[in-house]
Amino acid sequence: MNGVVENGENKMEDKSKSGLPAGKYKVVIYDFETTGKSLVDEICHIGCYANSPKQEEQVPVENGDGGEKDTNGESETKPGKEQQTTDPLVYSQYIMPHRNLSYSARNAHNLVVVSMDHQRMLRDTNSGRLVKTKSEISALQDWMKWLEKVKDDCDGIILVHHAHDKARDLQVPLLLISLARYNLVQRFSTIVKGFCNSVNVISDLGDKSLITSLSLRSLCKTVLKDTSLSTRTASHRCRRIHDILVQVVNDSEKETDNNNLIADKVSAYATSVPSEEAKVRHLEALQKAQYSMRPIFVEFFRDGYKMRTRMVGIRRCLAEHGLDYAKLTDLAKQDKLIAELEKVSIEDPDNKTLMVNTVKDHFKEKSSAKKNPSSPTVNGASEHVAGEGKGQGDGGKGQEDGGKSQEDGGKGKEDGDKGRGNQNANGDAPQVNN
Repeated sequence: MNGVVENGENKMEDKSKSGLPAGKYKVVIYDFETTGKSLVDEICHIGCYANSPKQEEQVPVENGDGGEKDTNGESETKPGKEQQTTDPLVYSQYIMPHRNLSYSARNAHNLVVVSMDHQRMLRDTNSGRLVKTKSEISALQDWMKWLEKVKDDCDGIILVHHAHDKARDLQVPLLLISLARYNLVQRFSTIVKGFCNSVNVISDLGDKSLITSLSLRSLCKTVLKDTSLSTRTASHRCRRIHDILVQVVNDSEKETDNNNLIADKVSAYATSVPSEEAKVRHLEALQKAQYSMRPIFVEFFRDGYKMRTRMVGIRRCLAEHGLDYAKLTDLAKQDKLIAELEKVSIEDPDNKTLMVNTVKDHFKEKSSAKKNPSSPTVNGASEHVAGEGKGQGDGGKGQEDGGKSQEDGGKGKEDGDKGRGNQNANGDAPQVNN
């Protein structure tokens, strides 16, 4: 495996040959449920599984989901029940996010943010129960305390997650962004020494004739030979990932120290915390460049899912090439836009043609609008002003005529009063018609 992330994942290497020094590490499997798939999204559930050989040590965990035993002897999550667990292997905690979950996240995690008595709460859409949550900073601090107890006398912890879609893998970036929000990265770095995507380990060490897909459900079928295993919650998925790694790394499931065996293999694929922080900065720069190019692609985002997906991919390729809206504007002024667009690496020739035409037409329309303003708009504005003035003149004339009519009416009334006065003076009584 070449270690280079495909599909535009910042072209950095997954393997860090000098990232982690030699030492004694423990592997902790973790998984997050998030409000969406962008860097601005937040973590709403942390799940962990740590296979420690010291089973007798009880590490208290404040768990956000209570449970009953399912058919596999595991805790079946029932959000809404508050329960204190002393399982040293599992950590699970829900977090109250500031953002609402996106449509896809609500369907994937079966969670929704509701408002009750002017308070935001998480609700499980399957059971309809409210979920016990903590604030983000409290959950992160509690999680680090749990990791410190799991770490024990080892040199550090390697956090392992499973993301078969590497182009959309934001597990580590979202975690580091959350920690940086509360200045917890330094403390976290003393506990956790590296990160690893289990997909890299399984794809290298797994039986390629047996493994047809790297998705978690497929691996449960091909590696664990069991399709009934639960993967509904983050805690369940962590246990599945651990079992798959054990099966792949060591064919014998009766090994007494599986954690050390996995740690030896995983450390070769792990990346250090500083290298992941550099990736986060790179992703933030990419996102800023992509957002700046929104005026070019915004009209295509309304043309359905397929067109939106194509345009998002094209916009990402432009950002990875080092382009943003300001640079594209300068290239268009220098008549170097087409030549630079041809250098952008896009595998699909149709998408490359679409990209060139879309960007070229945008700046062509923009320049023509500046040089030749739309004449109907100007004439229309003039006609509007003229019509408004004419209307005002006619209105003034009407008011003048109305005033003249009122004046004539007042004169007639005055003459009538004078006539009645003369009749009264002569003693004539007014006639009444029966």
